[in-house]
Amino acid sequence: MFKFLIIIFVFFFVVAKVGGFIIRLLFGSAVQRAQQQQQAQQRQSARKPTDGNVHIDYAPKDKSKPTKNFDGGDYVDYEEVKD
Repeated sequence: MFKFLIIIFVFFFVVAKVGGFIIRLLFGSAVQRAQQQQQAQQRQSARKPTDGNVHIDYAPKDKSKPTKNFDGGDYVDYEEVKD
């Protein structure tokens, strides 16, 4: 019985090691490619000035200023749903 348990343990150990190696071969390049793309996106979005000030490249002109005589919006009727 003890010999059987040792053989089962060795079998699963070998299968786990070989399976991990095969999975790394199959999916390793895809994971590495995804990590490189993520790092490239972070580099592009992290372009901040070194002095800590924020620089705005484009600020649209505010042509549609809110009116002072705003009476409110439309009433939307709703029903409560109870479970």
